[in-house]
Amino acid sequence: MIRRLLTPRWIVVHLGVLALIVLMVNLAFWQLSRLDQKKSFNATLTAHSNEPVENIENIVSTSSDIESIEWRRVQLSGSYMTDKIVTVINRSQNGTAGYDVLVPFRTTNNETFLINRGFMQLSMPLPTLPTTSLKVLGYIRDSQSRGTLGAIDSTDATVREFQRFDIPLIAERLDVETPPLFIQLRGEVPTPTQAWPAPVALPELNEGTHLSYAVQWFFFALTALVAWVVVVRRKMREVTETSAPSHTSA
Repeated sequence: MIRRLLTPRWIVVHLGVLALIVLMVNLAFWQLSRLDQKKSFNATLTAHSNEPVENIENIVSTSSDIESIEWRRVQLSGSYMTDKIVTVINRSQNGTAGYDVLVPFRTTNNETFLINRGFMQLSMPLPTLPTTSLKVLGYIRDSQSRGTLGAIDSTDATVREFQRFDIPLIAERLDVETPPLFIQLRGEVPTPTQAWPAPVALPELNEGTHLSYAVQWFFFALTALVAWVVVVRRKMREVTETSAPSHTSA
């Protein structure tokens, strides 16, 4: 009876079900891992954004790991380098497509940092930059790098549009020296009179749908296992009934 379930056809069925269950269980644990990452990010963002505002030079000079100071609130005094404005394209905010405006900022200590002034709708021209000295307040953000399937930046040195906040690449194109980070602007003093660029929205502090997805994948794996058991038991019962001797009356 067992040999009937070890034919090539049934072996393929067993292996297929096993592979499917293993895949779904791994997807469930992957979602749980994503949930842990989200919780860790939320905790880091909350802790760093609640720390006192400091001058950026003080923070950067005492830390060699940008990730450890990301989302710290900082202030800078100086002026924008208005001739070196660039854009980071393929952005969206509140369901609207557009781009972010990135500008080098020269501090009073003659250090340069790149400031993401905010989001512009796709149809809008580049905004006018303040030309006087001012103070800016923002969050430290880490430089971004291209993933395996990410869009590729142009190799043309004259292009001022970039696919992501790849600070080393942008700094090289603009011929400025700056650490591998940028500042996500939250405010300027004096306050600008223009409504745009709009401040980039902070990430939402929620745990997303990772837990529900993990539960679904575990449920699908259990369903596949139960279905496999039902089918095998039914087949075994059919084999037993077929092989049982038939009794006829004399």
